[in-house]
Amino acid sequence: MKQLKTILSKWKEYKSKKETSYFGTSLYDELTSNPIPSILLVIGSICFFYFTLPYIHYLGHFFYWFVGVLEITKVLKIPFLDEVRYYHYLSVFVYFYLSISLLVDISKLLNLWNKRTVFVKDELWQISHHGFGKQLNQFKLKEEGLVFTYEHGGLNDYLGWNRMLWKKNGVVLMSTPFFFPFRKNKTIVNRILNR
Repeated sequence: MKQLKTILSKWKEYKSKKETSYFGTSLYDELTSNPIPSILLVIGSICFFYFTLPYIHYLGHFFYWFVGVLEITKVLKIPFLDEVRYYHYLSVFVYFYLSISLLVDISKLLNLWNKRTVFVKDELWQISHHGFGKQLNQFKLKEEGLVFTYEHGGLNDYLGWNRMLWKKNGVVLMSTPFFFPFRKNKTIVNRILNR
């Protein structure tokens, strides 16, 4: 047990040194984002695939009906278009194509929602995962013509839908992920709002 504690403390020390060298300082504040939207999206996606997969044969029946309505078989006179099983093969292909497209869109949305947001001195750093690497965006908070927007209040505070946006000429340059405005996040917001 003592060896495990030693290994964990060395790992934490290594991570701390790595973070300090990455940010160039040990004085930085990290915004704790709200994980609930990401969790709900993943659970919803799993439920969608779990409940729709057994019924993809209905998609094949729909294709068969659609071809019949358009009377394509009478025009083309291709005999295999009258067999439903070929439409089932097509429905499996269409279902998996749509599923892969949905997974790509979900991964992009999760990547957008799960950016690591760190405030270093007068800069905002956002670190996101791209492929097998990371992407870092740095943004100066004291730039001229920059408009700060803080979406908060009411149910947003309790659902964790608070967000900070920085706009210039009506275009959003940078936005934080959704977060709860309590504890450490409240300190960060107060520091940005100079209160």
